[in-house]
Amino acid sequence: MRVPLVGVVTALGRCEYNLLAEAGSSVADLNAMLAADGVDYPLEWVICCDGDASPAAVRHTLGELTVRVTVVTTPRRSGPGPARNRALMEVSAPYVITLDSDDRLVPCGMRLLLAALRNDTAAAWSAGRCYHVDAAGALRWVGPSDPWPPGRVAPGAFWAHKRRVGGLPFLCTATVARTAAIRACGGWPRGQRLRAEDTALWAVLTSRFSGIWIAEHAYDYRRHSGSLTHTPGFRKLDEQHQEIEAMIAAGTTVLPRRT
Repeated sequence: MRVPLVGVVTALGRCEYNLLAEAGSSVADLNAMLAADGVDYPLEWVICCDGDASPAAVRHTLGELTVRVTVVTTPRRSGPGPARNRALMEVSAPYVITLDSDDRLVPCGMRLLLAALRNDTAAAWSAGRCYHVDAAGALRWVGPSDPWPPGRVAPGAFWAHKRRVGGLPFLCTATVARTAAIRACGGWPRGQRLRAEDTALWAVLTSRFSGIWIAEHAYDYRRHSGSLTHTPGFRKLDEQHQEIEAMIAAGTTVLPRRT
């Protein structure tokens, strides 16, 4: 059986099908680029409908893509973390890219992230620069300064940067990770959270495994009226540092339930 090289995982909790089509176009472009490099089966895209999103509407919006698309659902609205975990269950590829439904991959950058990870078997993840764009896709901000020089990043550097600077060293979706490493860390937190489901997983993943920083533009994060960054009080939402640090100490996002 043919196995894809990369599984792209998306949680779709809102009916933003017009933006999903643009995300799909970026997946197809990366697929074509890797195919031109000689990869026999580059990508599979797994979308989990969480909440009001409709699998039929997803398929209608995407039409005929040159990428295999699998659409699954959650039994009830669970939030992006559990929805991504549901999508991850369908992934057989050795590498995972996380794509939010209203964002887009930058194929040339993602290709470099993937190549670096394939060439360095001791690393479990690679990360790159993320640009912020507006609703129409126009550039708003190229993002913060690079957190490290290009090359290997030691375990623990991600969370040390977060605690020292306050912001994340990179957007957690501007990354490629080994599927086995994500699963070894428990995936995304299983409870519904307002935010920081990515932060929790990547705090654990980057504490357990070394990675690679690639100083290239790999991802576009879209800021628009419906995005979380426009939620009132966004900057004050609790990221639950104490809980995340407990996860880091345990080496997993799956913590025992409090009794």
